[in-house]
Amino acid sequence: MSSGGPAQAVVRVATNETCNQNCGFCVARRSAERPGFAAAAAVLSRIEAAAQSGARQIALTGGEPVLRRDLPALVARARRALDEAGGRRTDFPPGDPRAQRTEVLLETNGALITSARAETLRRAGLDVARVNLPRWGEALDGITRDEGGFARARAGLVALAEAGIALEIAVPLVRASLEAAPELPAALVGASLSVRALVLSVPVEAPDTATLASLAEAAAAAEAVDAAGRRVGLTVRFDPGSMIPPCLFPHPARVAHLYTLTPRGADRPDFAHLAACDGCQARPVCPGVPRGALAREPDLALRPIRDERTRRRLTLISGVEAQIRRELCTRDVRRLSDGTTVRESIVRINFHCNQVCRFCFVSTHLPAAPEALVEAEITEVSVAGGVLTLSGGEPTLNPRVVDYVAMGKRLGAREVELQTNATRLADPALTQALVGAGLDVAFVSLHAARAEVSDRITGAPGTFVKTVRGLDELAKTEVLVRINFVFCEQNQEEFPALVAMTAARWPRAEITVSFVAASTDLVPLTPDLLPRYTDVMPYLAEGVRLAKALGVTLTGFESMCGIPLCLVPADLAPYLALAEASAALAAGEFHKPETSCGVCSLSPRCFGIRRGYAQLYGTDELRPLRAQPA
Repeated sequence: MSSGGPAQAVVRVATNETCNQNCGFCVARRSAERPGFAAAAAVLSRIEAAAQSGARQIALTGGEPVLRRDLPALVARARRALDEAGGRRTDFPPGDPRAQRTEVLLETNGALITSARAETLRRAGLDVARVNLPRWGEALDGITRDEGGFARARAGLVALAEAGIALEIAVPLVRASLEAAPELPAALVGASLSVRALVLSVPVEAPDTATLASLAEAAAAAEAVDAAGRRVGLTVRFDPGSMIPPCLFPHPARVAHLYTLTPRGADRPDFAHLAACDGCQARPVCPGVPRGALAREPDLALRPIRDERTRRRLTLISGVEAQIRRELCTRDVRRLSDGTTVRESIVRINFHCNQVCRFCFVSTHLPAAPEALVEAEITEVSVAGGVLTLSGGEPTLNPRVVDYVAMGKRLGAREVELQTNATRLADPALTQALVGAGLDVAFVSLHAARAEVSDRITGAPGTFVKTVRGLDELAKTEVLVRINFVFCEQNQEEFPALVAMTAARWPRAEITVSFVAASTDLVPLTPDLLPRYTDVMPYLAEGVRLAKALGVTLTGFESMCGIPLCLVPADLAPYLALAEASAALAAGEFHKPETSCGVCSLSPRCFGIRRGYAQLYGTDELRPLRAQPA
């Protein structure tokens, strides 16, 4: 049993070790089965362990699993085991569409699949078949050493598709497939086969090492397959279990969509980090170079990735489409000061942005979701009378942003909010169009009172001035403005100055206090970004004092993006009136130590301390409130 993806998202379960084909690069094939390994009880035990590990996908592999007569029973058990273990990810509340359905996948060469077998496997619960196809045409038979194998595999593909089983194509990049692999996308489309993805792998060990390509050759072939896939609309990606480091490509950012990298997958025994990796931005998420390749290419030249944008593009939990579904809409519950709550949906109408804040947890490299999906999310919360928050990326970069505001108001949204850096709102025409569409609240990111600090944080020189001008335009309207200040290591001293600047320049604006949250793999969990609460407190306390004196309203302490309530340097009585914090909204993201949170009066209304923060600094800074204030 092996993990084929981050954090046990995909677990491969070997069902057998014999195969009807004999590829020279295959390391899984044996001439005879080991009875103890292939016994049904042993396979069922591995399936059960995979489901209990938290897998979203169980991949039944071999050898060739279709050689087993009891394969339908194994598929059925895998389906049942996943359902019994939870069926859907528990990271999200019940009914949340971001929760991904579990899958049973079969890795096969397809040559033994008949229509009857495909239908039986579908009824047993098979979701996806990944068919090994290094190249198209009869030349495949020379690679697999199976005369007539291509014709049978093609018939198997048709049978699987007709049975309603999703298809993926496994494309091992070996010497015999390098030139022909780029022909696969067009050939599959020409054969009228609907394929979910082409999954590339790079074998680095083999019984016959002459079959293996160099990593540079594999990189060139991968680029060519990807380009061919784009021409016909086919998704191409690497198998996370058998990939090459992105730094081997001339332009890593252009192939970042082929990868699904996370910090949890960065340390693997079959990969190694070299000296050059230490200076690479992708080091926290990339496992390095396959050890098998280093044995053949010990002098491999790596080109470390230096830019933050490429690191972000490489960091995904799953494929691009799944990541879009996951991030498109965040369902929240807004807690009001009177103890009531109102539902809120934060809809990301696009993901790209004109700034590059290191603490941003949004995958800003993703393409926009289809407009139909965006409209469906807007409709769902608006018809229910909830709060519609339009976000990004930077939502004002979306040419339909005004339409979306108007749509939310027309359908009955209680309030429409825009989360923005306001750089484009320096244009009076756009600001007035948003006001005319019914915009209620502008939530504007501004993390410093000085241009040099702000532009350093946002990674976008010159945008501080544009944000200030955008705020000036908003101040001329009746829109409620909330300025979002995210405390990070670079801007702690700026908070009091921002309070003073707000009071002087935008006196009706409120300030929302946030704290950098290492809540996704995109946000580095490092002291150079994430400050200690203890270090922030003097500046936060001074800002709170100044805000009270100048009449500036501060908010945000009640949200997940704030700080533990026991550390708020202000009168805590109002927070005791809040509705209780819902653990389901951020399942697994926060920690409540029994020694502090367990005895705190605020605990039911506080989310606690983020696990990432506790991992870096511990929990000793918490100061439980043991009695309610008078």
